[in-house]
Amino acid sequence: MGEITTSTLPQWTYTHVQNRRAQTLLARLRIGHTYLTQRYLLTRDPKPYCDDCLVPLTVRHLLVECPSLTDLRHRYLYRFRGRDSGVYYILKVLGTECLAQGHDVFSFLGKAGLLPMM
Repeated sequence: MGEITTSTLPQWTYTHVQNRRAQTLLARLRIGHTYLTQRYLLTRDPKPYCDDCLVPLTVRHLLVECPSLTDLRHRYLYRFRGRDSGVYYILKVLGTECLAQGHDVFSFLGKAGLLPMM
């Protein structure tokens, strides 16, 4: 979460997100603790790794780094690229503007098969 904000004051409201489950998912994405990436702590399974990249599975890796999701990222998260480099930044994907009209992080996760049933 330190990459998204350094403030400890509550600065995000989730009233624009339609249902409680979506609000919860967005909050968990922002802190980096999702069931997909952290369940090994509860189940004593091995730490999950990306099948394609063989690196530890993290929210950051899924949203901005994984090369196997590049096409989906370009389709759904194109507004959140850096202007010069075309690199995606977690700050832009999950930052304060993520509730703006047309932000498609939920569509991206759904098409990637990463969204829990809602």
